[in-house]
Amino acid sequence: WTRPTLEVNGMWGGYTGPGQKTVIPSEAHAKITCRLVPDQDPAEIVALVARHLEAHVPQGTRLTIVPDDHGARAAHIETGHFALEAADAALYEVYGVHPLIVRMGGTVPISELFQRHMGLDTVFFSFSTADEDYHAPNEFFRVHRLHEGMEAWAGCWENLAAHPATN
Repeated sequence: WTRPTLEVNGMWGGYTGPGQKTVIPSEAHAKITCRLVPDQDPAEIVALVARHLEAHVPQGTRLTIVPDDHGARAAHIETGHFALEAADAALYEVYGVHPLIVRMGGTVPISELFQRHMGLDTVFFSFSTADEDYHAPNEFFRVHRLHEGMEAWAGCWENLAAHPATN
């Protein structure tokens, strides 16, 4: 959760239609993405990955890199931030235990923009669980999590309203 990644999202090449073809493919493709961590610049990472790939192109082959145009910087919030403390207290009220605070990958580019351009930090707390297969074709959400979430959000807003930094 705290390290950058490089993922191969898909690879394809050669004949991909029905049936069989015994031909050597004339081209191959790969789609990759990178998960960034704080202080990494998307444009710099694209340049570094491109430079690495270009340095390892086998002789007699050609490499074409088509970078996407929507890289996003990572955002993070300090562990002692008053908004995290407000969320922690609200979750404790709902569940009776303090939540585990983790750094986690996720693509919510607006949070970094809020931080960089407006000096605002964003706290995310979720009420789905890993077995609910979020972002998968069989994604679902337990109804009781909705009620727990509403209770926790209400408590979080109350905690934020009472905090001196928000008055």
